[in-house]
Amino acid sequence: MAVPSTEDRNKRLDQLSTAVTAWATERRKQLNDQASFGKRLLKGRTGAERLNNVTVQKASDLLVDELDQFLTGE
Repeated sequence: MAVPSTEDRNKRLDQLSTAVTAWATERRKQLNDQASFGKRLLKGRTGAERLNNVTVQKASDLLVDELDQFLTGE
């Protein structure tokens, strides 16, 4: 069994380092994209955004009803 030269070993290590860096960069991008998608999906469905949306919608409905009553004289 032949012992690989130091130069060959260093080339393979450089290739491995490049491949790992490329993989990590792509994986990080995928995870960030997934997190962004999840945040967009949940926006308006939970927490303060949801409460605000429900409140605004109910207030708009109430205002429309009151305007209709005023205009029709009921």
